[in-house]
Amino acid sequence: MKFPIRAGAFCAFVLCAVIAGPALAQTVTAVVVGRHIDYIQTSATDVQVNPAPPGPLYGGPYGFSVNVEGTNIGGIAAPMVTGPFNTAALGSFLNNGRLVFNTSEGIWRLGPNANDWGSPTLADLDSKFGNGTYTVTVAGTSVPLTLTGNAYPSPPLLALSGGYWSNGTYMLDSDKPLTITTTYAGYGSHVDDFIEVGAEGVGTNTRSAAQSPGGGTLSFTVPASTFIAGGTYIVGANFAAVVDKRNVAALPSSLNAAYYAVSSGAKVLVSPPVFPMVVTASITPTVANVTAAIKYRPQDVGTTGNVYVFALAPASMVHGSAPLEPYGYTRGSAKDTPLPCVLAQLSSSGQLTAASSSSLQSYLSGVLGSQGATVSVLNNVSTAVVQGAVFYVGYGASSAAMLNNGINRSAVTVPGPATCQPQPPEAGWWWNKSESGRGFSIETQGNRLFMAGYLYDASGRSTWVVSGGLTSLDGSFFHGDLQAYSGGQTLAGAYRPPVAPTTLGQVTVTFSDARNGTLVWPGGTIPIERFTIAPPTSAAKFAFVPENGWWWNPAESGRGYFMEFSNNSAFIAGYMYNDTGNPLWYVAGSPMPGATSFQGPWSQYANGQTLTGAYQAPIVANANVGALGIQFQSSTSATLTLPGGRQVPIVRFGF
Repeated sequence: MKFPIRAGAFCAFVLCAVIAGPALAQTVTAVVVGRHIDYIQTSATDVQVNPAPPGPLYGGPYGFSVNVEGTNIGGIAAPMVTGPFNTAALGSFLNNGRLVFNTSEGIWRLGPNANDWGSPTLADLDSKFGNGTYTVTVAGTSVPLTLTGNAYPSPPLLALSGGYWSNGTYMLDSDKPLTITTTYAGYGSHVDDFIEVGAEGVGTNTRSAAQSPGGGTLSFTVPASTFIAGGTYIVGANFAAVVDKRNVAALPSSLNAAYYAVSSGAKVLVSPPVFPMVVTASITPTVANVTAAIKYRPQDVGTTGNVYVFALAPASMVHGSAPLEPYGYTRGSAKDTPLPCVLAQLSSSGQLTAASSSSLQSYLSGVLGSQGATVSVLNNVSTAVVQGAVFYVGYGASSAAMLNNGINRSAVTVPGPATCQPQPPEAGWWWNKSESGRGFSIETQGNRLFMAGYLYDASGRSTWVVSGGLTSLDGSFFHGDLQAYSGGQTLAGAYRPPVAPTTLGQVTVTFSDARNGTLVWPGGTIPIERFTIAPPTSAAKFAFVPENGWWWNPAESGRGYFMEFSNNSAFIAGYMYNDTGNPLWYVAGSPMPGATSFQGPWSQYANGQTLTGAYQAPIVANANVGALGIQFQSSTSATLTLPGGRQVPIVRFGF
């Protein structure tokens, strides 16, 4: 997920546009030499080196570029570059220092394929492109540019507003705007500095750029209804620290610079809204006014229901008896201790009052008409009273039905020193650390969640239950039927479909953040948290990582696999059945021998904790039920080899 403005072609989008102004009639407008690092952002706080940037880069996220840009320059003599190259290591790539014209971009670039260099590690990049002066000769004119100091900025951290993070992707309703903000901490401390934010694939005027001394914070908003529902987009930011910039008399209109650059990209998945809603807001430091015009879903028009306006608010701002468990966390900054958020509604006196999922008071009731409704979310309310709260609008037969069925949307977040930030859970393994041997496989996709609980029955046999459906409160709340299946396919047997499920009760999960939650089910109320499948490793991380979550063979419905990959290791469960049709699970986990393969034995456990029983530790019933092998063709497809050698194609399960 590389932000489309490649650091290697930075001048094409930022440096020339900002300093040189509109392209003039002169032949050459830029001569630039630079190093760059490509990052990927997968949550509000997590930015890491992109293990597998797409596009024509040579092998990795650490890049070196030499570019000559301008207008109508395809016919000039090929520019040449000399410098502290490791010619033996680069071999034919260096092309004897001769740049090649990239016809699609209109740029002369380094490399025989005109796409610059990419290394898998920074050490590899340093070994091939030393510090020092690189001289680019253009139309008989030499341009010396000194690249030294390793002045890479810190990677951009994108602050996105309008949606929410879910399993490494930012989720956005198609009718909401998306604001991208970032801050370059070292801005203005070099010869020159540049900062850029933007979005890919949304038409013209989608990028924004600034230069010293314009300030280190930059924000850009993609208007509402610009993104198309069902589409996936890339947004991102670039920072460049220019360490050398020279004027050359023979190239009067050319920007000539050496720089260190970093870029961060984030994937945005755009979905149709739960129901259409247009929000009008005016929030000042003293008074807040917000209205929301909603349209009911076609299937709901003509039914009788209630419309609700409510909030997730910092518990410290809420009066009355708050729910026992928080629905989300509020956080002022990364260093602050998180504080709980609770359900609340505004009282007639304009105060936030605690509420529960079943006690929310309706804003209006009656037959839901095709014209929809306009509701007042905040009406001349003191901003100080509601700061940090996120307000929602929803409808249903009752407040519980509205939440359980996911028919609600966030309308506005009121700024404050600490704001509620509801988040869906990370995809992976979850557990109550006080109850080892029993746990949960949880994944969300958009506004849907699918989970399994792995545990034991009264006889001690390992068994499993599942639940799935719509989420609420921006993915942080789920309620559904807890179901048990039987009669399906065994580990090595021929396919047979399971029988209709049996409902064992209800399950509710609220997530206070992406790694912590509270689960309520027939076994009681328990805290759950993300389970770490493997400790950090000092070894280089694999460049290829399969997707975490549910996998299956679509031709063998009723049996599936939950997989998580982290720190070059994998932990996998197979949810299936025994010979008599009872649900049964096996697990396999170990370091992976390579990025695209897994090998290990299936293990079976027994005699652990039941759904409603007191805790008891399980035992290993069989440490080697049979061999498991997986060969991945892509991050979403693989071939699974079961005991006995049967091979089964599997793909990511979409729910």
